[in-house]
Formats: sequence, C-alpha cells, structure tokens
Amino acid sequence: MSFATLSAVIAAIFLDEIRSFYHRPEIDVYVGNDLIDIAHDFDAPVDARWVRGRITNIGDRGVERCRLKLLRVGGQNIQPSKIKNGFLQWQGGIRDSMRLNPDEYWIFDIGTAPVRLCAYFVGGHLLHYALPAPGTYTLTVAVYGDNIESKEQEISLTIGAAGIQIACI
Repeated sequence: MSFATLSAVIAAIFLDEIRSFYHRPEIDVYVGNDLIDIAHDFDAPVDARWVRGRITNIGDRGVERCRLKLLRVGGQNIQPSKIKNGFLQWQGGIRDSMRLNPDEYWIFDIGTAPVRLCAYFVGGHLLHYALPAPGTYTLTVAVYGDNIESKEQEISLTIGAAGIQIACI
C-alpha cells in the first residue's frame, strides 16, 4: 500500500516531465515560391512582394512563446558587419511570440522584394537590410520556444537581375 502511495506521489510530481517525454512539439520550417505574396501596403512599390515562410508544429504538444530570429546572412556582396540579427515578424506585422498548437501553422515575414530583409529587436523598431541583385543568399534562422530546443534552419534565396525574380530553394 505504501509503495502504491509513493508511486502516485512521484508520478504526480513528475507528471509534466513524463508527458514531455512522450508528447513533444516538433517544428517544420518551409519557405517556397508559393509563399511569395503581393504587398498590399499603401506605401509599398507597385511591384513589391512579401517573401514569407511557414512554421508548422507537426508534434503532439503546443510550442509556448514561439518566435523566429534571423541569425546570419551569407552570400555575394554582403558585408556581415552591416547585418545584425533580429527577430522576424509574423504575417500581419505581429511582433510578439505566439503559441503554436499541434497541427497549426503560422506564416512569418522574411522581407519584401526587391529584397529587403525585415528584422526587429524586441521593444524596438523594424530594421530593413537590402540584398543586392542579382545574387544567391543563405539566411540562417532559428526557431525558439519556451518548451523546445532551438532549431536552426537555412533558407536559400536567389534574386534575379530585375530584383523581383525570387527562387526559394
């Protein structure tokens, strides 16, 4: 009887850890040409496009306070010292962390085309970094959440001579 009581107490104390062992979030990051949208901003150029990505929770537990951060940019004609890392916003200009439930996805903004990367600092304003065209660039982003290990993902962008021909690989 005392063994059963002790087992029940231990299970109650470590229930959250036991659940997290069997049920955990799993993140999938996708960037593709099908996520390039026409910019409907009033001050955007007529030919402007939003370059976006999608993050999906394919696990069976929600991600708490999910956010993405631009870590590095590599490629032709890039001066790394000029590009600082910063968080990416969610579609619609949301600059806060979000809960990402199982089988749910959120769209995030990478920048606009002609390609200007959009990153911001928490509590700060949006910063724009122009990528010269033509060129091929590798963006390294990281996905963060309170209950997941951070995950880095590389995104390749090829920008054509016209500046609006973008191919996400």
